Amino acid sequence: MPLSINRLLVIADYTERVESFAKRVLELGIEVVGHGEAYRRLSEKGYPIQPLFSSGEPKADIKGNIPDCATDPYFYILFRMKTELQESTPLFDMIFADFPKLGRVGSPSTFSPVAEEETVPSCVTLLRNVAKDFRNIATIVDESDFDWVVSSLAECGDIPLQGRRQLSLKVFSEILKFDTQTYNAFSLLFADESRKHLSLEKALLLQYGANPHQEAYVATLSGEDHLLRHLHGVKKGNMTTRRIIDLYKGIRFARELKEPAGVYIRHGNPLWVAVAPGESDYAALIRILKDESVSGGVLVINHTVNRAIVELIRRLPVELVAYNREIESEASPLQDSVIQSVYAYDLWKPSEWEYTYLDGCFVVQERDTEVRQDRFRKLKEELFDPLVEKELITAFQVSKLTRSDSVVLLAGSQTAGIGAGQMLRLDAFEIALSQAKRRGFAIKDTVFATDGAILDAELFARVLNSGVRGMVFPSVTKTNQRIAALMAESKVPILLSNHRHFT
Repeated sequence: MPLSINRLLVIADYTERVESFAKRVLELGIEVVGHGEAYRRLSEKGYPIQPLFSSGEPKADIKGNIPDCATDPYFYILFRMKTELQESTPLFDMIFADFPKLGRVGSPSTFSPVAEEETVPSCVTLLRNVAKDFRNIATIVDESDFDWVVSSLAECGDIPLQGRRQLSLKVFSEILKFDTQTYNAFSLLFADESRKHLSLEKALLLQYGANPHQEAYVATLSGEDHLLRHLHGVKKGNMTTRRIIDLYKGIRFARELKEPAGVYIRHGNPLWVAVAPGESDYAALIRILKDESVSGGVLVINHTVNRAIVELIRRLPVELVAYNREIESEASPLQDSVIQSVYAYDLWKPSEWEYTYLDGCFVVQERDTEVRQDRFRKLKEELFDPLVEKELITAFQVSKLTRSDSVVLLAGSQTAGIGAGQMLRLDAFEIALSQAKRRGFAIKDTVFATDGAILDAELFARVLNSGVRGMVFPSVTKTNQRIAALMAESKVPILLSNHRHFT
Protein backbone atom coordinates (compact mmCIF):
# COMPACT_ATOMS: atom_id res chain seq x y z
CA MET A 1 0.00 0.00 0.00
CA PRO A 2 1.60 3.33 -1.00
CA LEU A 3 2.23 5.70 1.87
CA SER A 4 0.52 9.08 1.92
CA ILE A 5 3.32 10.43 4.11
CA ASN A 6 6.63 10.07 2.35
CA ARG A 7 9.10 12.41 4.04
CA LEU A 8 9.61 13.34 7.68
CA LEU A 9 11.63 16.41 8.65
CA VAL A 10 13.25 16.26 12.09
CA ILE A 11 14.51 19.62 13.29
CA ALA A 12 14.85 19.21 17.03
CA ASP A 13 17.17 18.41 19.91
CA TYR A 14 18.21 14.80 20.34
CA THR A 15 16.49 12.51 22.86
CA GLU A 16 16.16 8.75 23.03
CA ARG A 17 12.47 9.12 22.20
CA VAL A 18 13.33 11.08 19.04
CA GLU A 19 15.80 8.36 18.02
CA SER A 20 13.20 5.64 18.59
CA PHE A 21 10.62 7.60 16.58
CA ALA A 22 12.98 8.17 13.65
CA LYS A 23 13.99 4.50 13.65
CA ARG A 24 10.38 3.29 13.56
CA VAL A 25 9.49 5.75 10.79
CA LEU A 26 12.47 4.60 8.71
CA GLU A 27 11.38 0.98 9.17
CA LEU A 28 8.05 1.93 7.56
CA GLY A 29 9.91 3.07 4.42
CA ILE A 30 9.45 6.79 5.04
CA GLU A 31 12.37 9.04 4.14
CA VAL A 32 13.76 11.05 7.04
CA VAL A 33 15.62 14.32 6.59
CA GLY A 34 16.91 16.50 9.37
CA HIS A 35 18.89 19.41 10.67
CA GLY A 36 20.40 20.26 14.03
CA GLU A 37 21.37 18.17 17.03
CA ALA A 38 19.00 15.27 16.37
CA TYR A 39 20.22 14.95 12.75
CA ARG A 40 23.87 15.00 13.84
CA ARG A 41 23.42 12.34 16.54
CA LEU A 42 21.32 10.07 14.34
CA SER A 43 23.82 10.35 11.49
CA GLU A 44 26.69 9.47 13.83
CA LYS A 45 24.78 6.34 14.85
CA GLY A 46 24.50 5.24 11.26
CA TYR A 47 20.81 5.90 10.57
CA PRO A 48 20.08 6.65 6.89
CA ILE A 49 18.88 10.16 7.62
CA GLN A 50 19.59 12.81 4.98
CA PRO A 51 20.67 16.41 5.63
CA LEU A 52 17.97 18.95 4.85
CA PHE A 53 20.33 21.37 3.13
CA SER A 54 22.30 19.01 0.89
CA SER A 55 20.41 19.93 -2.27
CA GLY A 56 22.08 23.27 -2.80
CA GLU A 57 22.43 26.73 -1.42
CA PRO A 58 19.32 28.80 -0.71
CA LYS A 59 18.24 31.13 -3.48
CA ALA A 60 18.38 34.89 -3.14
CA ASP A 61 15.13 36.76 -2.62
CA ILE A 62 14.00 39.62 -4.90
CA LYS A 63 16.25 42.02 -2.99
CA GLY A 64 19.27 39.78 -3.44
CA ASN A 65 19.38 38.71 0.21
CA ILE A 66 20.38 35.14 0.96
CA PRO A 67 19.13 33.67 4.28
CA ASP A 68 21.75 32.12 6.50
CA CYS A 69 20.46 28.57 7.10
CA ALA A 70 23.31 27.85 9.49
CA THR A 71 21.96 30.32 12.06
CA ASP A 72 18.26 30.26 11.21
CA PRO A 73 17.15 26.98 9.62
CA TYR A 74 13.48 27.75 10.34
CA PHE A 75 13.59 30.83 8.14
CA TYR A 76 15.28 28.86 5.38
CA ILE A 77 12.61 26.15 5.51
CA LEU A 78 9.96 28.84 5.19
CA PHE A 79 11.94 30.36 2.33
CA ARG A 80 12.08 26.99 0.53
CA MET A 81 8.38 26.32 1.11
CA LYS A 82 7.44 29.67 -0.42
CA THR A 83 9.80 29.45 -3.40
CA GLU A 84 9.53 25.78 -4.42
CA LEU A 85 7.48 25.17 -7.59
CA GLN A 86 4.07 23.62 -6.94
CA GLU A 87 4.78 20.62 -9.16
CA SER A 88 8.08 19.78 -7.47
CA THR A 89 8.45 17.19 -4.71
CA PRO A 90 7.29 18.66 -1.37
CA LEU A 91 10.08 19.52 1.04
CA PHE A 92 8.34 17.35 3.67
CA ASP A 93 4.85 16.18 4.55
CA MET A 94 5.45 15.50 8.25
CA ILE A 95 7.61 17.50 10.65
CA PHE A 96 8.79 17.08 14.21
CA ALA A 97 10.22 20.25 15.72
CA ASP A 98 10.92 21.53 19.22
CA PHE A 99 8.72 24.39 20.26
CA PRO A 100 10.75 27.29 21.72
CA LYS A 101 11.17 26.85 25.45
CA LEU A 102 8.81 29.19 27.28
CA GLY A 103 11.47 29.89 29.89
CA ARG A 104 13.25 32.08 27.37
CA VAL A 105 10.56 34.72 27.67
CA GLY A 106 9.79 34.37 31.36
CA SER A 107 10.87 37.87 32.36
CA PRO A 108 12.08 41.10 30.76
CA SER A 109 15.68 40.27 31.65
CA THR A 110 15.61 37.20 29.40
CA PHE A 111 15.19 39.23 26.19
CA SER A 112 18.83 39.20 25.17
CA PRO A 113 20.12 39.23 21.55
CA VAL A 114 21.76 35.80 21.53
CA ALA A 115 21.73 33.66 18.40
CA GLU A 116 19.54 30.97 19.96
CA GLU A 117 16.79 33.48 20.72
CA GLU A 118 17.02 35.18 17.33
CA THR A 119 15.61 32.00 15.76
CA VAL A 120 12.56 31.95 18.04
CA PRO A 121 10.31 34.21 15.90
CA SER A 122 11.04 32.23 12.72
CA CYS A 123 10.50 28.91 14.54
CA VAL A 124 7.08 30.06 15.77
CA THR A 125 6.23 31.41 12.30
CA LEU A 126 7.24 28.13 10.64
CA LEU A 127 5.17 26.05 13.03
CA ARG A 128 2.18 28.35 12.63
CA ASN A 129 2.39 28.01 8.84
CA VAL A 130 2.72 24.24 8.74
CA ALA A 131 0.06 23.71 11.42
CA LYS A 132 -2.42 25.73 9.36
CA ASP A 133 -1.66 23.43 6.40
CA PHE A 134 -2.61 20.32 8.41
CA ARG A 135 -4.20 18.57 5.41
CA ASN A 136 -0.83 18.43 3.66
CA ILE A 137 1.63 18.51 6.57
CA ALA A 138 1.36 16.67 9.88
CA THR A 139 3.09 18.72 12.57
CA ILE A 140 4.37 17.14 15.79
CA VAL A 141 5.75 19.16 18.71
CA ASP A 142 5.16 16.70 21.57
CA GLU A 143 7.02 13.42 22.02
CA SER A 144 3.96 11.92 23.75
CA ASP A 145 2.31 11.75 20.30
CA PHE A 146 5.00 9.50 18.80
CA ASP A 147 3.42 6.15 19.61
CA TRP A 148 -0.05 6.74 18.18
CA VAL A 149 1.39 8.50 15.11
CA VAL A 150 3.61 5.49 14.32
CA SER A 151 0.70 3.11 14.92
CA SER A 152 -1.44 5.11 12.50
CA LEU A 153 1.32 5.15 9.86
CA ALA A 154 1.81 1.40 10.22
CA GLU A 155 -1.91 0.73 9.92
CA CYS A 156 -2.87 2.91 6.97
CA GLY A 157 0.23 4.76 5.80
CA ASP A 158 -1.18 8.09 6.92
CA ILE A 159 -2.53 10.10 9.83
CA PRO A 160 -6.33 10.51 9.74
CA LEU A 161 -7.73 14.00 9.34
CA GLN A 162 -8.95 14.09 12.94
CA GLY A 163 -5.48 13.13 14.16
CA ARG A 164 -3.90 15.85 12.01
CA ARG A 165 -6.32 18.37 13.52
CA GLN A 166 -5.37 17.28 17.04
CA LEU A 167 -1.67 17.69 16.24
CA SER A 168 -2.36 21.10 14.73
CA LEU A 169 -4.36 22.25 17.75
CA LYS A 170 -1.50 21.25 20.01
CA VAL A 171 0.83 23.50 17.98
CA PHE A 172 -1.56 26.43 18.26
CA SER A 173 -1.92 25.80 21.97
CA GLU A 174 1.86 26.11 22.34
CA ILE A 175 1.85 29.27 20.20
CA LEU A 176 -0.89 30.77 22.36
CA LYS A 177 1.05 30.05 25.54
CA PHE A 178 4.22 31.44 24.01
CA ASP A 179 2.55 34.65 22.85
CA THR A 180 0.82 35.07 26.22
CA GLN A 181 4.05 34.78 28.16
CA THR A 182 5.83 37.07 25.72
CA TYR A 183 3.12 39.70 26.19
CA ASN A 184 3.16 39.35 29.98
CA ALA A 185 6.94 39.66 30.09
CA PHE A 186 7.00 42.74 27.88
CA SER A 187 4.12 44.36 29.77
CA LEU A 188 6.30 44.44 32.89
CA LEU A 189 8.61 46.87 31.09
CA PHE A 190 5.86 49.45 30.78
CA ALA A 191 4.05 50.32 34.01
CA ASP A 192 1.03 51.85 32.25
CA GLU A 193 0.53 48.72 30.13
CA SER A 194 1.21 46.12 32.80
CA ARG A 195 -1.58 43.52 32.84
CA LYS A 196 -2.05 39.81 32.72
CA HIS A 197 -3.19 37.84 29.67
CA LEU A 198 -4.21 34.26 30.28
CA SER A 199 -4.16 31.09 28.25
CA LEU A 200 -5.61 27.89 29.66
CA GLU A 201 -4.64 24.33 28.88
CA LYS A 202 -6.60 21.20 29.82
CA ALA A 203 -4.33 19.29 32.16
CA LEU A 204 -6.29 16.73 34.20
CA LEU A 205 -9.62 15.09 33.40
CA LEU A 206 -11.69 14.69 36.56
CA GLN A 207 -13.94 11.77 37.38
CA TYR A 208 -16.81 14.26 37.58
CA GLY A 209 -17.53 17.81 38.75
CA ALA A 210 -19.22 18.98 41.94
CA ASN A 211 -21.96 16.43 41.11
CA PRO A 212 -21.79 13.15 39.17
CA HIS A 213 -23.85 14.57 36.29
CA GLN A 214 -21.26 17.30 35.61
CA GLU A 215 -18.18 16.77 33.45
CA ALA A 216 -15.06 18.55 34.68
CA TYR A 217 -11.33 18.97 34.18
CA VAL A 218 -8.47 21.01 35.59
CA ALA A 219 -6.93 23.66 33.34
CA THR A 220 -3.54 25.20 34.00
CA LEU A 221 -2.38 28.75 33.30
CA SER A 222 0.61 29.04 31.00
CA GLY A 223 3.67 30.42 32.72
CA GLU A 224 2.40 29.67 36.23
CA ASP A 225 3.61 27.09 38.68
CA HIS A 226 0.70 25.02 39.94
CA LEU A 227 -0.52 22.20 42.17
CA LEU A 228 -0.47 19.45 39.52
CA ARG A 229 3.30 19.77 39.01
CA HIS A 230 3.84 19.07 42.70
CA LEU A 231 1.30 16.34 43.34
CA HIS A 232 2.67 12.81 43.20
CA GLY A 233 0.75 9.57 42.82
CA VAL A 234 -2.36 10.99 41.17
CA LYS A 235 -4.53 8.27 39.65
CA LYS A 236 -6.13 9.40 36.41
CA GLY A 237 -9.88 9.78 36.72
CA ASN A 238 -9.84 9.35 40.51
CA MET A 239 -10.24 13.05 41.34
CA THR A 240 -13.43 15.10 41.50
CA THR A 241 -13.94 18.86 41.62
CA ARG A 242 -14.67 18.79 45.33
CA ARG A 243 -11.64 16.64 46.14
CA ILE A 244 -9.12 18.74 44.26
CA ILE A 245 -10.47 22.02 45.67
CA ASP A 246 -10.40 20.60 49.20
CA LEU A 247 -6.89 19.25 48.58
CA TYR A 248 -5.67 22.65 47.36
CA LYS A 249 -7.23 24.43 50.34
CA GLY A 250 -5.79 21.91 52.77
CA ILE A 251 -2.27 22.36 51.42
CA ARG A 252 -2.70 26.15 51.45
CA PHE A 253 -3.84 25.95 55.09
CA ALA A 254 -0.84 23.86 56.09
CA ARG A 255 1.47 26.16 54.15
CA GLU A 256 0.25 29.43 55.67
CA LEU A 257 0.12 28.18 59.24
CA LYS A 258 3.94 28.23 59.15
CA GLU A 259 4.03 25.33 61.60
CA PRO A 260 3.75 21.56 61.30
CA ALA A 261 0.02 20.93 61.10
CA GLY A 262 -2.81 18.60 60.20
CA VAL A 263 -5.83 19.99 58.33
CA TYR A 264 -9.10 18.19 57.61
CA ILE A 265 -11.15 19.92 54.87
CA ARG A 266 -14.68 19.06 53.82
CA HIS A 267 -16.71 20.90 51.17
CA GLY A 268 -14.26 23.79 51.00
CA ASN A 269 -13.94 24.58 54.70
CA PRO A 270 -11.88 23.15 57.56
CA LEU A 271 -13.66 20.86 59.98
CA TRP A 272 -10.51 20.36 62.08
CA VAL A 273 -7.12 22.06 62.22
CA ALA A 274 -4.35 21.10 64.63
CA VAL A 275 -0.82 22.41 65.08
CA ALA A 276 1.77 19.64 65.50
CA PRO A 277 -0.96 17.11 66.33
CA GLY A 278 -0.17 14.06 68.39
CA GLU A 279 -1.92 10.76 68.96
CA SER A 280 -4.55 12.30 71.27
CA ASP A 281 -5.46 14.90 68.63
CA TYR A 282 -6.09 12.25 65.97
CA ALA A 283 -8.01 10.11 68.44
CA ALA A 284 -10.18 13.18 69.15
CA LEU A 285 -10.72 13.68 65.40
CA ILE A 286 -11.84 10.05 65.02
CA ARG A 287 -14.37 10.57 67.84
CA ILE A 288 -15.64 13.80 66.25
CA LEU A 289 -16.19 12.19 62.87
CA LYS A 290 -17.78 9.09 64.41
CA ASP A 291 -20.10 11.03 66.75
CA GLU A 292 -21.17 13.41 63.99
CA SER A 293 -21.46 10.71 61.30
CA VAL A 294 -19.03 12.55 59.03
CA SER A 295 -17.27 10.81 56.14
CA GLY A 296 -15.36 11.88 53.07
CA GLY A 297 -13.21 14.98 52.87
CA VAL A 298 -9.48 15.49 52.59
CA LEU A 299 -6.75 15.30 55.24
CA VAL A 300 -3.47 17.14 54.65
CA ILE A 301 -0.51 16.53 56.97
CA ASN A 302 2.88 18.21 57.06
CA HIS A 303 4.07 17.19 60.51
CA THR A 304 6.12 14.36 61.92
CA VAL A 305 4.16 11.15 62.31
CA ASN A 306 4.84 7.87 64.09
CA ARG A 307 3.41 4.38 63.66
CA ALA A 308 0.56 5.06 66.09
CA ILE A 309 -0.50 8.23 64.27
CA VAL A 310 -0.36 6.43 60.92
CA GLU A 311 -2.65 3.71 62.29
CA LEU A 312 -5.07 6.35 63.59
CA ILE A 313 -5.11 8.08 60.20
CA ARG A 314 -5.88 4.73 58.54
CA ARG A 315 -9.07 4.60 60.63
CA LEU A 316 -10.32 8.00 59.49
CA PRO A 317 -13.31 7.79 57.10
CA VAL A 318 -11.72 10.24 54.63
CA GLU A 319 -11.55 10.05 50.82
CA LEU A 320 -8.06 11.43 50.35
CA VAL A 321 -4.89 11.93 52.38
CA ALA A 322 -1.97 14.05 51.21
CA TYR A 323 1.32 14.31 53.05
CA ASN A 324 4.31 16.57 52.55
CA ARG A 325 7.12 14.71 50.77
CA GLU A 326 9.51 15.87 53.48
CA ILE A 327 7.95 13.22 55.76
CA GLU A 328 7.61 10.56 53.04
CA SER A 329 9.71 7.98 54.87
CA GLU A 330 7.36 8.17 57.87
CA ALA A 331 4.05 8.57 56.02
CA SER A 332 4.58 6.20 53.08
CA PRO A 333 2.88 3.25 54.89
CA LEU A 334 -0.37 5.16 54.30
CA GLN A 335 -0.08 4.14 50.63
CA ASP A 336 -1.15 0.63 51.67
CA SER A 337 -4.26 1.79 53.54
CA VAL A 338 -7.90 1.38 52.51
CA ILE A 339 -8.21 5.16 52.00
CA GLN A 340 -9.32 5.79 48.41
CA SER A 341 -6.39 8.05 47.45
CA VAL A 342 -3.07 8.83 49.13
CA TYR A 343 -0.84 11.44 47.51
CA ALA A 344 2.47 13.08 48.33
CA TYR A 345 2.98 16.75 47.59
CA ASP A 346 5.68 19.37 47.62
CA LEU A 347 5.20 23.12 47.47
CA TRP A 348 4.79 25.30 44.40
CA LYS A 349 5.30 29.02 43.91
CA PRO A 350 2.00 30.75 44.75
CA SER A 351 0.45 32.92 42.06
CA GLU A 352 0.49 36.66 42.65
CA TRP A 353 -3.13 36.88 41.45
CA GLU A 354 -6.40 35.12 42.17
CA TYR A 355 -9.14 34.68 39.56
CA THR A 356 -12.90 34.25 39.93
CA TYR A 357 -14.73 33.35 36.74
CA LEU A 358 -18.09 35.06 36.12
CA ASP A 359 -19.50 33.75 32.83
CA GLY A 360 -17.25 35.35 30.25
CA CYS A 361 -15.23 37.57 32.56
CA PHE A 362 -12.86 37.23 35.48
CA VAL A 363 -12.58 39.15 38.72
CA VAL A 364 -8.82 39.45 39.18
CA GLN A 365 -7.35 40.45 42.52
CA GLU A 366 -3.98 40.32 44.21
CA ARG A 367 -3.41 37.31 46.43
CA ASP A 368 -4.26 38.09 50.02
CA THR A 369 -1.13 38.60 52.07
CA GLU A 370 -0.15 36.14 54.75
CA VAL A 371 -0.75 36.85 58.43
CA ARG A 372 2.24 38.64 59.97
CA GLN A 373 2.91 39.10 63.66
CA ASP A 374 3.88 42.77 63.23
CA ARG A 375 0.31 43.58 62.12
CA PHE A 376 -1.16 42.99 65.58
CA ARG A 377 -1.43 45.23 68.62
CA LYS A 378 -2.33 44.17 72.14
CA LEU A 379 -4.92 45.70 74.40
CA LYS A 380 -3.81 45.50 78.03
CA GLU A 381 -0.48 43.86 77.37
CA GLU A 382 -0.29 42.72 81.00
CA LEU A 383 -3.02 40.16 80.26
CA PHE A 384 -0.94 38.40 77.62
CA ASP A 385 1.46 35.51 77.88
CA PRO A 386 3.39 33.92 74.97
CA LEU A 387 1.11 30.87 74.87
CA VAL A 388 -2.19 32.71 74.56
CA GLU A 389 -0.69 35.10 71.99
CA LYS A 390 0.46 32.15 69.87
CA GLU A 391 -2.97 30.53 70.11
CA LEU A 392 -4.71 33.76 69.08
CA ILE A 393 -2.52 34.18 66.00
CA THR A 394 -3.04 30.53 64.99
CA ALA A 395 -6.81 30.93 65.40
CA PHE A 396 -6.74 34.10 63.30
CA GLN A 397 -4.78 32.31 60.56
CA VAL A 398 -7.47 29.61 60.45
CA SER A 399 -10.24 32.23 60.24
CA LYS A 400 -8.37 33.96 57.39
CA LEU A 401 -8.50 30.82 55.26
CA THR A 402 -12.09 29.91 56.16
CA ARG A 403 -14.99 31.23 54.08
CA SER A 404 -16.41 34.50 55.43
CA ASP A 405 -18.08 35.28 57.73
CA SER A 406 -16.04 32.94 59.86
CA VAL A 407 -15.53 32.32 63.57
CA VAL A 408 -12.91 29.97 65.00
CA LEU A 409 -12.64 28.61 68.54
CA LEU A 410 -9.20 27.12 69.19
CA ALA A 411 -8.43 24.96 72.24
CA GLY A 412 -4.69 24.64 72.74
CA SER A 413 -3.31 23.10 69.56
CA GLN A 414 -6.56 22.22 67.76
CA THR A 415 -9.82 23.79 66.67
CA ALA A 416 -12.77 23.15 68.93
CA GLY A 417 -15.38 24.65 66.62
CA ILE A 418 -15.55 26.52 63.31
CA GLY A 419 -18.44 28.54 61.95
CA ALA A 420 -17.86 29.14 58.24
CA GLY A 421 -19.53 30.84 55.30
CA GLN A 422 -22.34 32.56 57.22
CA MET A 423 -24.15 35.74 56.28
CA LEU A 424 -24.01 36.97 59.89
CA ARG A 425 -21.05 36.69 62.23
CA LEU A 426 -23.42 36.01 65.11
CA ASP A 427 -24.63 32.84 63.35
CA ALA A 428 -21.02 31.81 62.69
CA PHE A 429 -20.25 32.19 66.39
CA GLU A 430 -23.28 30.15 67.43
CA ILE A 431 -22.24 27.33 65.08
CA ALA A 432 -18.65 27.32 66.40
CA LEU A 433 -19.94 27.43 69.99
CA SER A 434 -22.35 24.53 69.48
CA GLN A 435 -19.64 22.43 67.79
CA ALA A 436 -17.22 23.00 70.69
CA LYS A 437 -19.80 22.09 73.33
CA ARG A 438 -20.97 19.01 71.40
CA ARG A 439 -17.38 17.81 71.07
CA GLY A 440 -16.70 18.13 74.79
CA PHE A 441 -14.47 21.20 74.80
CA ALA A 442 -14.72 23.64 77.71
CA ILE A 443 -15.30 27.14 76.32
CA LYS A 444 -13.03 28.59 79.02
CA ASP A 445 -10.16 26.70 77.37
CA THR A 446 -10.71 28.22 73.92
CA VAL A 447 -9.70 31.46 72.22
CA PHE A 448 -11.96 33.28 69.75
CA ALA A 449 -11.00 34.55 66.28
CA THR A 450 -13.00 36.07 63.45
CA ASP A 451 -12.03 37.37 60.02
CA GLY A 452 -13.80 40.74 60.19
CA ALA A 453 -14.30 43.58 62.64
CA ILE A 454 -17.06 43.11 65.24
CA LEU A 455 -19.53 45.96 64.81
CA ASP A 456 -22.42 44.45 66.79
CA ALA A 457 -22.17 45.29 70.50
CA GLU A 458 -24.57 42.46 71.39
CA LEU A 459 -22.31 39.94 69.65
CA PHE A 460 -19.23 41.40 71.35
CA ALA A 461 -20.87 41.04 74.75
CA ARG A 462 -22.04 37.52 73.85
CA VAL A 463 -18.49 36.44 73.02
CA LEU A 464 -17.01 37.95 76.20
CA ASN A 465 -19.69 36.38 78.38
CA SER A 466 -19.22 32.95 76.77
CA GLY A 467 -16.04 32.49 78.79
CA VAL A 468 -13.38 32.45 76.04
CA ARG A 469 -9.85 33.07 77.31
CA GLY A 470 -8.87 35.51 74.55
CA MET A 471 -10.13 37.31 71.41
CA VAL A 472 -8.55 38.34 68.11
CA PHE A 473 -10.21 40.23 65.26
CA PRO A 474 -9.50 43.10 62.84
CA SER A 475 -9.76 46.57 64.31
CA VAL A 476 -11.89 49.36 62.86
CA THR A 477 -11.07 53.06 62.54
CA LYS A 478 -14.04 54.06 64.65
CA THR A 479 -16.00 51.76 66.95
CA ASN A 480 -19.21 52.42 68.82
CA GLN A 481 -19.10 53.56 72.42
CA ARG A 482 -20.53 50.39 73.92
CA ILE A 483 -17.94 48.14 72.22
CA ALA A 484 -15.19 50.56 73.28
CA ALA A 485 -16.43 50.32 76.88
CA LEU A 486 -16.58 46.52 76.75
CA MET A 487 -13.04 46.38 75.42
CA ALA A 488 -11.83 48.72 78.18
CA GLU A 489 -13.53 46.59 80.85
CA SER A 490 -12.41 43.25 79.42
CA LYS A 491 -10.44 40.91 81.67
CA VAL A 492 -9.31 38.69 78.77
CA PRO A 493 -6.47 39.49 76.34
CA ILE A 494 -7.67 41.11 73.09
CA LEU A 495 -5.44 41.13 70.00
CA LEU A 496 -6.29 43.52 67.17
CA SER A 497 -5.12 43.08 63.56
CA ASN A 498 -4.70 46.01 61.20
CA HIS A 499 -5.65 43.69 58.30
CA ARG A 500 -8.92 41.91 57.65
CA HIS A 501 -8.94 38.74 55.56
CA PHE A 502 -12.30 38.07 53.93
CA THR A 503 -12.47 34.93 51.80
